[in-house]
Amino acid sequence: MRVSIIGAGAMALAAASYLKLRDVSSLVYVRSEKKLAAWSTKPVRVTGVMESSFYVPMAKTMKEAVNYSDTVIICTRAGDYEDVINELLPCLRKGQCILFLNGCWGAVKTYRLLKEDAKYLTIAETAGSPFVASLSEDFLTLEMKGIRTEIGYSALGTSKDPGELLHTIAPRVSRISSPVSTSLSQAMPIVNAASAFFNISRIENGEDFELFGPSFTSRAADYMEHCDKERLAVGKALGLELYSLLETVNSQRSEKKATLYEAFKNNALYDGLKGPVSLSDRSLSEDLPCGLGSLLDLADMMHVPAPYITAMVDTASLYMGKPYEPFLTVQDLRAIKALRGK
Repeated sequence: MRVSIIGAGAMALAAASYLKLRDVSSLVYVRSEKKLAAWSTKPVRVTGVMESSFYVPMAKTMKEAVNYSDTVIICTRAGDYEDVINELLPCLRKGQCILFLNGCWGAVKTYRLLKEDAKYLTIAETAGSPFVASLSEDFLTLEMKGIRTEIGYSALGTSKDPGELLHTIAPRVSRISSPVSTSLSQAMPIVNAASAFFNISRIENGEDFELFGPSFTSRAADYMEHCDKERLAVGKALGLELYSLLETVNSQRSEKKATLYEAFKNNALYDGLKGPVSLSDRSLSEDLPCGLGSLLDLADMMHVPAPYITAMVDTASLYMGKPYEPFLTVQDLRAIKALRGK
C-alpha cells in the first residue's frame, strides 16, 4: 500500500507521520519553498498523543506524487479543491483512489469535474478530520492533539476502496451512503467558525486563549446549536437524516452530556485547545466560507430558512471586508441531487 498526500499543512503531516508509524509508505507533495527548505535538512518532531520524529518524504511535482501511489489523499483547504483537482486530473491513472481526508464537498466537486472519467476511479471522502493537530511556525514541530477512533467515509466507484487504509488510522470505520452525507455530516466547521468569530478581537490582538476555556459560554454553544439545526434542516430537504452536533461530540466521550456546552467543557479531546493566532487560520479562512458557506449556499438554493448561519457568514464577511462568494454552485447542487442516494 502506497499513498500520496497532496497538501503540506498540519493535517497532511499528521497523516504522513501516523501512516509511517503503521508502516504505510507515503509521499507528500510540497510546493512551499520554505517548507521544502526546512524539511530537506531537519526532521519533524511529533508531540502530544504520539511521540516520534521523522523526515518528511517529499515530492516536488504533482506528477511525481500521483505516480508514486494507488491512493491520493487530499489535505488542502476546501477553497482550493477545484484548483487541486484540475492540476491532479492529467496525472491520474485508471484504478486510483482519490481520498479527501476531510470531505467538505471534495468528492462532489471531483465527480462534477471528472464527468465520464469518474467511473474509472474511486472518489472518496471522510466525514471529518481523523486527526486534531497543529504545526509550529518553523514547520518542525507537529503537535498531535487527538486521533479519532471512528471514521465514516463515502466512496464512489469500486476500483480501490479506501476502507483498508482508513482501518490503519482508526479501529472503527463505517461506510456512509453517499458523499452528500459525508459532507453534510461535518458539524465541526460550525464549532470552529463560531468559536473563532466570537473571539475575533482576541485573535487580532494576538491574545493567548483556549477555545473552550473561560471565553466559551453557554450562549456561544446555543448559537452553535441553532446553526446545527439549520444544517439538519438542509439535510432533511435533501432527504437525509443526519446526526446532530451534540450526538457527534458525545460519541467521542464515555460520559454523554445533555447540552453542547457541557459536552465541550472538560472534554479531554478539546481541553487546552488554543485559539487561532491569525485571521488566516483555517477556522476563518476555510470553516467559515466553505463549511458554513456551503450550508448557506444550499439553504439559499433550496429555500431553507437559515437565519443564524446567514447572520454569521454575512457579519464575518462585512467585518473582514471580503464580500462572500458562494462555495457551492447550481452545477454542484445538480451533482449533489444526483449523488445523494449513491
